[in-house]
Amino acid sequence: MKIVERLLSHRSLLSVILLTVAFSVLTQAHARLEKTVPVDKAALTAPPTSLQLFFSEKPDATVSRIELKGPSGMVKLGPAHIMGGKTLMAPIAGPIEDGSYTVNWQTSGDDGHVQKGEFTFTLKHAK
Repeated sequence: MKIVERLLSHRSLLSVILLTVAFSVLTQAHARLEKTVPVDKAALTAPPTSLQLFFSEKPDATVSRIELKGPSGMVKLGPAHIMGGKTLMAPIAGPIEDGSYTVNWQTSGDDGHVQKGEFTFTLKHAK
């Protein structure tokens, strides 16, 4: 009986290990946002010239989007493009006035699943 209990115990342990590894691989497959410029909730005194989003893996340029909304509505951005290996960047082409801004983004990584999110910043020009 002890042998059967040991086999079941080892089998259960092996199952837990395999499930943990499988779950870890699946959760790492999505492109995670690791950092932004400007940083989330930043209080800026000068307008940024671009928006940069740093991901855990290379973003798919064909589904990637960045939008910037401010106190007067949507702000014109240049085309979003991949910089380096894992950075999505869009130059700011429109004027930026004092106020609160929300950056909405979308991309996908190696697994093809679309990820979306947002971050915010405020601008109050230095006088």
